[in-house]
Amino acid sequence: MEWVLIAGVVLFLLSKFGKKNKQKAASSKKAKREPIFISDVASAARQGYDRGRRKAPTPARWVKSGEAVKVGNCDIEAGMFYVGGVLPGQAEGRSGNCVVDPTLKVASVGGDPTGASLSYWPSYFNASPASRRTYLEWLAGGRDEAEIGIGYVFLFFYGLEQRLFHDRAVAEAPELIAEVQRLLHLHGHNGSFKLYATRFLDAAALWASAAPVKPDLSPELKSGYEIPMAVRVHLGRKIAAKTPLDAGDALMWVLSLPDTNLRTAATRCFAELVQLWEYRFAEKYPDGLKVNPPKTRLKFEYRAASGGFTAQIDVSDTSGPLPDIAAISAPISRLRDLLSATTEELAPYSRLLGRKPDALGTLDAALLLPKELAVTFAETEVGRRVEHMLGGRNVISVTVAELSSALALDIEGLDKIPTTISNQIGGYLDHLGIGYEPDRRYGSSPLRSDGQVVMFRAAGGGQVDGEAAAFVSARAMVDVAALAASADEKIDGSEIEAITTEIRNVPGLGKVERARLIAYASTLLKDTSSHRFALNKLKTLDAAAKQSVVRSATAAIMADGHASPAEVKFLERLYKSMGLPVDDVYSMLHRGAVVLDEPVTVAQEQRTPGIAIPQEPSAARSSSSIQIDHFRLERLRSETSAVSELLAGIFVEEEAASAPSTVVVAAAQTAASRFTGLDAAHAGLLEEVLRDGKLSRDQFDTAARTLRLLPDGAIERINDWGFDQFEEPIIEGDEELTIASHILSELSEAEVAA
Repeated sequence: MEWVLIAGVVLFLLSKFGKKNKQKAASSKKAKREPIFISDVASAARQGYDRGRRKAPTPARWVKSGEAVKVGNCDIEAGMFYVGGVLPGQAEGRSGNCVVDPTLKVASVGGDPTGASLSYWPSYFNASPASRRTYLEWLAGGRDEAEIGIGYVFLFFYGLEQRLFHDRAVAEAPELIAEVQRLLHLHGHNGSFKLYATRFLDAAALWASAAPVKPDLSPELKSGYEIPMAVRVHLGRKIAAKTPLDAGDALMWVLSLPDTNLRTAATRCFAELVQLWEYRFAEKYPDGLKVNPPKTRLKFEYRAASGGFTAQIDVSDTSGPLPDIAAISAPISRLRDLLSATTEELAPYSRLLGRKPDALGTLDAALLLPKELAVTFAETEVGRRVEHMLGGRNVISVTVAELSSALALDIEGLDKIPTTISNQIGGYLDHLGIGYEPDRRYGSSPLRSDGQVVMFRAAGGGQVDGEAAAFVSARAMVDVAALAASADEKIDGSEIEAITTEIRNVPGLGKVERARLIAYASTLLKDTSSHRFALNKLKTLDAAAKQSVVRSATAAIMADGHASPAEVKFLERLYKSMGLPVDDVYSMLHRGAVVLDEPVTVAQEQRTPGIAIPQEPSAARSSSSIQIDHFRLERLRSETSAVSELLAGIFVEEEAASAPSTVVVAAAQTAASRFTGLDAAHAGLLEEVLRDGKLSRDQFDTAARTLRLLPDGAIERINDWGFDQFEEPIIEGDEELTIASHILSELSEAEVAA
């Protein structure tokens, strides 16, 4: 009985223990079906987990460009991404973020187009179903949407760098590079993507190309916080070969420096900057820039934007590791100074394009370029038209209308040509090496649309000092001679030749001055309308003024001590044109209206044989020495100045009255303190325009000359000051100079504050 009880207890215990083990085993099996949470989402993606369910790892594969696949109900035909579960052979990191897992849930409607819900390092695995849908639709649409959230662009970009640098798909490098360049064009406004995409292209150019690649010059050459690797490799090869850097190399270096900040003129006129840099660099470094190689050697490790891998890229050449130019700093400050100076030369040209973008390629723009860049001006369409007009001749006479048409200047409907257009004509012809008359810049009357001009070849346009005493005197003589020659309204060849001879014999004139005066005389003799106008003005003078004119004209002719028959004839015609008795010419000469040191010759001398009068001996004087009579020279200046002053209004028509000079000068004396940075003269000129917010060009020019300023230079100086103060020009316009309303208010506030 006892044995039965013992056996029963044992059986009970065994039965109970076995049941417990079965429950434990069942519990264990149940536990294996419960979800396992993995904190690293990217690791979960690599291990093939989806919502806690473990699946057999499915290798991801690369979808080639142009291959069609279907993910959910999205048909994607552009390819160039990974699809599947796990990227084979992946190390720790997030490089698997780019894989499109078709087993993950995708919403039926896209959402979050800006990618706001994506993490800093986005992955397809941890994106929401709605975000996955947006991404797939973007892929299916050809990845052309420029407004898509940058997180989706990075998600796709991770796959491109994985394919090229990790999978080493060298054969696909051209299309991968082209795709990154396309994406950079669409999304380069994002600084982060621009940085990573540029590094990708740098690395790809080095790794996938067998031949050395020289980066293109660009105002956006720098990227990130270090010199781009392509620049470092190119310059490193040159330094290793001990080859001096040329102009392009030096500019590439300074442009690629992380702390180089280009001014507006450099970015807006980059092509011109590159051309001008070559000239200035050659002047400073005729043999190139020699750079000693540093000890630091160049190494390049590509760090994937996804953070999942790194790739070492060999940047050595046949001679071994390359020197790293990033370790050199010695010539950088000099190159920066050269870049700054070159940029400053282009500032006027840049400002014109900033105000008038459509001025690009026009003559106005070309005239503002440094002379080295304007050497091809004669090869422009305008230059060819002018040269065709000359027809190989050195001097020609054409109508104002013909010249304006050749220069592409519109004067239709104009009677008197405005100052601005006259200055344009002069500026254009200066660059073509052609002078012209009448040129208002040298004292001539305004051009008329129905008038004539004489063009003559002269370097730089035959520029002269229009205020030089000798030139002023000779010009006055030409005025008198032209009036006298036209008094009988018949001008023959001998009269023209006489005036030309007189010009050639005037002392103190250079070749260019004589050429300009001969051209000026020719225009006066051809333009009968100006003669009639001048003669009519002479006839209306009162008796005292007429006497002053003839007295001064006689003094000018007699300044050399005698009057030739031709000069006497000129005086006769001048008297006749003014309605004065011609016989008074001789009485004026005989009376000696101008006191001379020697007898006045009024007829040709008749020499008779006799005994020569010996010279008075003097220790201080030899027969070969030349004595200068300073008193006579001074009298000559005063007399010819009188002629110039009296005749200044004869060939100049009345123009609109301008503000009295005393007002302008007074304004200048009080304006300097109001506009800090401007001198008194320019400040006063600015205040003239500021008074009404506008001023006609003629009034502005008059005010500028009153203050002893060149009008165009004054505008440039004031606008330079405006750029410093407001980052834009102040004075704008051609015929009427104006100030923008918003700047006008700021200037007024500055005036009140002062």
